[in-house]
Amino acid sequence: MASETLSDAMTARSSEPLVPNPSSVSIDAPVIPVLRKLGAVDRHHIETHLLRLDATDRRMRFCHVVSDRSIALHSERIDWSRTIGLGCFIDRHLRGMAELQMGTQVTGSIAELAITVETSFQNKGIGTMLLRKMLTISRNRFVGRIYMICLLENRRMQHIAGKLEANLTFREGEVEARIWPPLPSYLTLIEEASIDGQALWRAVLDTHLTTRHRASGQGHASRNPRRLKA
Repeated sequence: MASETLSDAMTARSSEPLVPNPSSVSIDAPVIPVLRKLGAVDRHHIETHLLRLDATDRRMRFCHVVSDRSIALHSERIDWSRTIGLGCFIDRHLRGMAELQMGTQVTGSIAELAITVETSFQNKGIGTMLLRKMLTISRNRFVGRIYMICLLENRRMQHIAGKLEANLTFREGEVEARIWPPLPSYLTLIEEASIDGQALWRAVLDTHLTTRHRASGQGHASRNPRRLKA
C-alpha cells in the first residue's frame, strides 16, 4: 500500500518543472542555491558544514552526541564507492547535504539516507528539495527501498519524510522512515542530468567571472604607475 501511494505521488510530480526547484527555495540573501553531487574532493566542504551544526543538530544527524574529532573522522571515512552525496551550496558554502549510502551485496537494493541542513538555513525548503532530488537519483539506480533513521524528537525530519508519504515506524526513542522508490523513467534521467548540467554551467561561469575579475584588477594596477609618473 505504501509503495503504491508513493508511486502515485511520484508519478504526479513527474509533470512538474524539473529545473526551477532550487530557485523555489526561500533564501533571505539574493542568491540561488546551487545543487551538485559531492565526492572525495569535497571533504573539506563536508567537514566544515558538519562542524557548523550546533550540538542539537549534530545529535539529530548522528543520533548521539559527537565531537569535532568524530565529525572529522566521519568526513574522512566516507566510502565514496558506496555513497552518493548531494550538496546545496549557497554563496559557495555547503549549507545542506544528503548522503545516500548504498547497500552491500547482502542487503541488495536497500539504501540509507541522511540529510543535514545548517540551523540558519532550516525551514526554507532545502531539506525537502534534497530529499526529492535524492529520490530521483536513487530511482535511476534501481534502489528498491530507502530508509532513514532519526530520533523521536526530530520532528523536522519526520515532517519532510511525511511529505513523500513514507512509512514511519516508531520504536525505542527512534523513528524509521521507509520509502519505496518507483522504477526510473526518462523524466528522472533528464532531471538528474539537469542537476549535473547546472552544476557544470555554474562552475564554468564562476571560473570565467573569477578570471575576468583578476584580469580587471591586474589591468587597474598596471595603470596606476603611469599615473604616478605623469
